[in-house]
Amino acid sequence: MKLEAVPVKSADRAFDILEFVGAAALPPTFSQLMAALGIPRSSLFHLLNNLLARGYLAQEGSAGGYLLGPRLRQLAEGGARPSLAARVQPLLSRLSAAVNETTGFYVRAGDMAETVGSAVSTQALTYTMKVGEQAPLYALSGGKILLAQLAPAELDAYLDRVRFEAITPGTLRSAVTLRDQVVAARADGFAYSRDEFTAGITGIATAVSHDGRIFGALNLAVPTARFTPEREAGFRRELRAIATALGQLLA
Repeated sequence: MKLEAVPVKSADRAFDILEFVGAAALPPTFSQLMAALGIPRSSLFHLLNNLLARGYLAQEGSAGGYLLGPRLRQLAEGGARPSLAARVQPLLSRLSAAVNETTGFYVRAGDMAETVGSAVSTQALTYTMKVGEQAPLYALSGGKILLAQLAPAELDAYLDRVRFEAITPGTLRSAVTLRDQVVAARADGFAYSRDEFTAGITGIATAVSHDGRIFGALNLAVPTARFTPEREAGFRRELRAIATALGQLLA
């Protein structure tokens, strides 16, 4: 018996997005995709988030253009390529050893940041990141630097819908303050979380990118007592160097 093909609108739309992005001369923005494909704003937003979270799309920096993601290439190569976690782990270990603090690599999963890999400090007082753990973008240094890569319209939409949870007494509760911090991170290249996700831990993060493609966020989680101005300069230097190396590795 021959099965009749029944269109599934959400699947068709996802394929339309991938085909349009793949054929585009330049990475299309959210607005360009919406105008070209006629997908409602809310549906397009959720489809893009799902495709980003699963690696089928990647996103540029502040311009917000979309590119085909590494997952498509992995499928085409029959899964022979090492996982993202396996690829980033050696450089995470190198960074952790250089500063003797815990480091992690995050990717955006909708309105959350997900830990892909981590290397833990050998010091007695340390912080452990669990691979696969997710946390709100607004509460992590890695999350804030990922927000700093969004196009203005996407950041506005996020700030309109976000509902803040007091994870610790220091967790941000203001969209205005968060916007100010994201704008500052975009200009500085580094974002901070000060006792906002875990009391007593200061996070510092920078974006991992190459030729305008954003792959994720690299951070350090440091006991606040050890996060001194003298050490901060070294943290920034090492983060910048490893983020550059990771961007080249993942390109």
